[in-house]
Amino acid sequence: MKVWLFQTSEPLPIKGDNMRLLRTGMMAEALTNRGHEVVWFTGTFNHFKHEHYYNHDETIKINDKYTINLIHAVGYKKNISIKRIINHKVIAIKLRKKIQKLPKPDLIYASYPAIEFAYEAIKYGKKENIPVIVDIRDLWPDIFSHNLPKILKIPAIPFIKYLDKKCKYICKNAYCLNSISNKMLDWGLKKAGRKKKKNDRYFYIGYKKSVMSLNIKSELVDKTKFNICFFATINNQFNYEAIIELANNLKNEDINILICGVGPKLDYFKSLAKNSNNIKFLGFLDKEKLHYVLTNSDMGLVPYNNTFDFRMSVSNKYAEYLSYGLPILLTIPGLMKELTDKYKVGYASLDVKKISSFVCELKKNSEKYKIYSNNSSNLFTKMFDASKIYIDVVKYIENIEKEY
Repeated sequence: MKVWLFQTSEPLPIKGDNMRLLRTGMMAEALTNRGHEVVWFTGTFNHFKHEHYYNHDETIKINDKYTINLIHAVGYKKNISIKRIINHKVIAIKLRKKIQKLPKPDLIYASYPAIEFAYEAIKYGKKENIPVIVDIRDLWPDIFSHNLPKILKIPAIPFIKYLDKKCKYICKNAYCLNSISNKMLDWGLKKAGRKKKKNDRYFYIGYKKSVMSLNIKSELVDKTKFNICFFATINNQFNYEAIIELANNLKNEDINILICGVGPKLDYFKSLAKNSNNIKFLGFLDKEKLHYVLTNSDMGLVPYNNTFDFRMSVSNKYAEYLSYGLPILLTIPGLMKELTDKYKVGYASLDVKKISSFVCELKKNSEKYKIYSNNSSNLFTKMFDASKIYIDVVKYIENIEKEY
């Protein structure tokens, strides 16, 4: 079976990109491991480092069954910005021309967003009678009205309506819908204007548990402290005020909060933290150094802003913390809180004082800490282990290709 994967914003398994693979990268590996041919269409712009892999279109052959087609377009600094929209539009136009010249696939698995990418997948699939599975990862364009500055919200209404029309077209015309949670799948079905069918499924974001050795010598982590880790692109998705409050509440407890990452809100975050000596900014870390930090951390922090999209999803970092057996600290209600409470893998609250008390309790009570840590490891194995999830996804894709 030949499968095309459409995804523009994930790390790539190419030379020089020492980052952990995410959903599409792991899916590509699972497909090729079962003997299928994969072509991944993506952009040349590294979404996490905000730099280009190449300044031109490029085709990379990973092996005999796995090819990555990189399409060049303008870069961007902010994840929600005019330049990113231009990036997606240019890539989609070039993609439309490129795929017409290639041998047809048996199936297309398109991430949503990017809207323009998924839209081209649907149009091509309808024209060539090829099934397209749309995998809903983020709730575009609904999130735009929540994240745009007030001055832009009214002028942006016509454009958001235009994107919403495309969104509904994509969801309605997909052969079936996938998503990263049941609630986000329901959102897609509502956009499609139909009820759930047998092939509409959700698969949690899986994480491949690291098996790297710890040969590096590093001073990134003070092992004499109780360490709380937070890794992310430092953008407008997170509640930095809550992190500062947590740090201030814990400043006399020999507890450090380790911030791993860079991004457009980093200077703002650092300005807030200028008097918080227990917040340590470690900068961008490759997968080896991040593994070192996570291995030497005691808890994982998930400080999302309390917005509807994050309440409906389960993030990459949530699964990754679980894989390291880290109890989780969560600042929003919703699906991740439901899992956190049900399986007792951490503490979730809008009240940072309560989160602070939980941290202190587990720091002082090693037996209770072990219980939460074991619960985290067990939940990872049960629900978020990529080695299981993406085999299930591939088998699901195989069944759809057979029945189509």
